[in-house]
Amino acid sequence: MALLGVYCQMVIMTLSISNPGLVFCQSCNGFRCGECLIRSGCAWCKDPDYKLNRCDSLEKMIGDGCTNIVKREPSRITVTQNDHSSDGGPGLEAIQIRPQRVKIQLTPNDAEVRLPIYYKIARNFPLDVYFLNDPSYTMRFLIQRLNELANSIADDISLLTTDFRFGLGTSMEKNILPFTDPKGLMYSCNNCDPPYSFIHRLSLTRDVEDFKVALSKVNTTGNFDFPEGLLDGLMQVMVCGDRIGWRNKARKMVLYASDIQFHQAGDGRLAGILEPNDCMCHMDSTGKYSKAEIQDYPSVGQIIQKARENNINILFVIGGDESERVRTTVYNSLAAALPGGIDFAAELDTTSSNIIQIIGDSYRRLRDTVKMVSSLLPKEIMLKIYSDCNSDGRFNLTNLCTVLNFNQTLTFDASIQSNLNTCPEERNSSFAIFPEGLDERVTVDLEHACGCDCQMEPEAEPNSAKCNGRGRYECGICICDPGWAGERCDCDERGSVAKACGTEQGICSGVGNCTCGKCECSPGFDGEKCECSDRNCRSYNGLLCGGPTNGICDCGKCACYSNFTGETCECSTSTGMCMTENNTLCSENGICECGECICSAGFTGNHCERCKNCPAICEIQYNCVECAGFNQGLYNQSICDQRCKNVEIVSLLQEASFSKDLTITGCVLRDRFGCIIKFNVHDSENKQTIKIKSLRECPPSPPDPLIIGASVSGAVVLIVLLCILIWKLLTMFYDNMEYSKFEHDLKNPAWETFENPIYKECITSFENPLREANVGESS
Repeated sequence: MALLGVYCQMVIMTLSISNPGLVFCQSCNGFRCGECLIRSGCAWCKDPDYKLNRCDSLEKMIGDGCTNIVKREPSRITVTQNDHSSDGGPGLEAIQIRPQRVKIQLTPNDAEVRLPIYYKIARNFPLDVYFLNDPSYTMRFLIQRLNELANSIADDISLLTTDFRFGLGTSMEKNILPFTDPKGLMYSCNNCDPPYSFIHRLSLTRDVEDFKVALSKVNTTGNFDFPEGLLDGLMQVMVCGDRIGWRNKARKMVLYASDIQFHQAGDGRLAGILEPNDCMCHMDSTGKYSKAEIQDYPSVGQIIQKARENNINILFVIGGDESERVRTTVYNSLAAALPGGIDFAAELDTTSSNIIQIIGDSYRRLRDTVKMVSSLLPKEIMLKIYSDCNSDGRFNLTNLCTVLNFNQTLTFDASIQSNLNTCPEERNSSFAIFPEGLDERVTVDLEHACGCDCQMEPEAEPNSAKCNGRGRYECGICICDPGWAGERCDCDERGSVAKACGTEQGICSGVGNCTCGKCECSPGFDGEKCECSDRNCRSYNGLLCGGPTNGICDCGKCACYSNFTGETCECSTSTGMCMTENNTLCSENGICECGECICSAGFTGNHCERCKNCPAICEIQYNCVECAGFNQGLYNQSICDQRCKNVEIVSLLQEASFSKDLTITGCVLRDRFGCIIKFNVHDSENKQTIKIKSLRECPPSPPDPLIIGASVSGAVVLIVLLCILIWKLLTMFYDNMEYSKFEHDLKNPAWETFENPIYKECITSFENPLREANVGESS
């Protein structure tokens, strides 16, 4: 399977360069030669004793030693009708395009086939001109002018082609309210006809006098509303070919003359007309449109469709006072959508005298322009048209050429290619390539070449002895008759195949052949009864079992390699894809499953690195804030350098905000020292950044016992010293007082009059207190 994938990629690259239209790759397989060769790049080996796969790439088959190889035949073109170009004229057929018919044997999925087509303007190509006129009063001058100038018109056209015919019809409005007055009372004027929808007055003829007589019989008529019903008449002119007299091989031109816009599909409902227009011919024996009051107006789409189907070139000629407005708002866009190359409406002057110039210029434009288109192209065919016009001989991808002349022969190259995967049931079909607006065409008879020559007699041998008379020998193998199988049809399978190879899904599970009681499985299937299939193995990302690097398909189930798990081997057991730049698993905010991070609630991102509006958006950043901002916290310098790479130190912080592209969350952290750290988390779609304010807000430091003790001790010492100082001052003051007194006593001695207070006499006298009492008693 891996080798096949590589081969397919190589084939895709090769084909996409050489053939951009072919962008698929298929493996080579097929039980018969034709089935094999339908695939590009495949070949068939018809060596009788070849044991390998007979249907394979040419390179591999040569490498495997096959000597008799059947290769894909290139597509072939055979011209079956190629009449020479002719200018036409009396008794001669004008031929502008050749070849007229080819047969292409197209090999499916082959390189493109180029069919050259030549186009040359014929001088006398047949021209049929039908005048479809508006018979209203405001357009009366055109009828008069056509009558007066009929011979001049014929003379002018005869300078362009001698083979021309004129026809005439008039179209006005449905004869029903509210569009017209059915009783014709409003048209009581002289020489006025009652209202009508369409009258075919003259079939295409060469007799100019008959044309003038028909013009002389046209009278004016009218309607109530502004739009008119000329599309009814235009549809009948295009689809009633036998009554109008259109020639199969002629340039068909309808000159549609009016001065007002038209009614279209849906407007009929105003008159209760609900039946849609069926695009069929409904012209009675008098030339009148018989279903005007029964069917609705045709739609613009129906007009375009029938113009293309019948190769009608429509020329809008618009007169009246509002010609410019009507042409630009209504008719120019319609003209651009119609075939033929006249993509605008012509302006008719007030007297209609320029009608000759309009007809001549329009025919020259039609004649000198060619646009190659196709019809009935099968859906399996891709067609591109190239041309060498106006390119100095170089072919460009265009189907439109303009400003041609009689002496110029254009070459168109039609690139034809099929993109079939299998041979179609209908191998033969036809389509046409033709100039738009003309019935001339190149008919392409297409045959899908899906077989091999060795499958046809006489090389193929019915009831061949090589197949034991029980089959057809072709391209090196036996195609056995019913009931027989084997390489030489020697296996009798006329017994019960169901018993030998049957399953509930059918013989060999419906994807193989029962040969001699054993199943031979189709590519991609195996097992005893082909019950195992790669198709039963699920794919992951478009690859079976996740691709050759993840696992292989084993009988309908994926067998994963050691580093992958899951039903489709989609789940990698490696955690490498879950590791962040910080060397953390899912940013420590989730778990790794199948090589992808399954994030915890509130976290997002490939590695769960983003947390929008989750409660922990600030808390999870604390460690990085402390270590990166202030060299503190739980992380050491090594861990900080690994995990904290998205941190910035700023002097000022932005205010918190929320927007689609960026969310700024303001956070506050109080560290173990009581300091307040402020930081912001900037969360964008692809990145999360932490911005830390450079300065912390810290409280005053706690009291120091030493300082307190020293302060108290100092205070005590100071107080003691102060007390000593006070005591000293008091003692000094007292001493000074005593000294002063002493000096005073020295200066004023009084010692001679006083006893020395410290002097003690050596004789001490005592007096008995009882002596005096005893004396008294005795006296």
